[in-house]
Amino acid sequence: MSEKGGSALATSDALDTEMLSAKLGEVRRVLAGEAKVLSDVIKPLESAVRALKDPHRNAVALSEACALLEQPAPDLNLPTGYHKAIKQLRAVADEKLAELEFAFARDLREAFKEKGLTLAGSPSALVADLFVLKVDARHKQVEMSFSRQSVTAKKIKLNVEQVVAAYERARRDICERKVDLDKLLQELFEAYQRVLKLTGKQMGFRAGIVDCYRELVLVRQPVSFRRTPSKQSFLDYPKTHFAYDVLQLRRRQKMSFDGHRLNLGTATIDVGSDTTRAMFLATGATEGQFIKDLYFTTEK
Repeated sequence: MSEKGGSALATSDALDTEMLSAKLGEVRRVLAGEAKVLSDVIKPLESAVRALKDPHRNAVALSEACALLEQPAPDLNLPTGYHKAIKQLRAVADEKLAELEFAFARDLREAFKEKGLTLAGSPSALVADLFVLKVDARHKQVEMSFSRQSVTAKKIKLNVEQVVAAYERARRDICERKVDLDKLLQELFEAYQRVLKLTGKQMGFRAGIVDCYRELVLVRQPVSFRRTPSKQSFLDYPKTHFAYDVLQLRRRQKMSFDGHRLNLGTATIDVGSDTTRAMFLATGATEGQFIKDLYFTTEK
């Protein structure tokens, strides 16, 4: 064979192998995609089978597996009876989660009772005085709130001792502070006046409660912060503290300062959901109102 002919053959072989490699790569890509789709179903199926050996203890694992199995790839060729089986699995998972919530609520009620506290409400939404504890068994966590504001930096684990400890901390932090309500009312009056000055309104006009709250936080700052503002000298005043303090003002009927009476204006439905314009102020654990404005009127 001539040198020229050999060179042409080598070039042809190189092109053939490149084409073959490309075809095999495409086949591999397609099969890998199918394998992943199958794996996305097989793995949770295996988890469900293991969890069903002890469904009560593995209620959360059952629910997690079921959530994945309820949304298979639309083009996947599923065996007959798949959807029926997954529907039955969901029923078992929900039943076991409900049992888990009930058992946790029972144990938590007993722990609160030992401390002389009453825990009311349903297993998924428990009420301790002014606090609401929402139990999410599916994610193994509890959210505690007051006046629709979370009272913990993060969700609490589904653990009786941790929930009790978190409640005691929240109650101390919010309800057991030493607050001079007369001074607070004076500071709120000053904050209201500052908002009026900024907006060019006269005494008696309605001012946004969110704006008044922001000014109140500034009014309450210590002298050290006013001289040299810094994170170290800043005195925090969370919304939960404000909501509780206003609740105490209302309960003790301390709504007047220097011949002026504090009034709260409720928000309309469309405004209530806007946290930049309204605040929810509790009157109880699950009761309260969305407040849009506050204003002081001269008492006769």
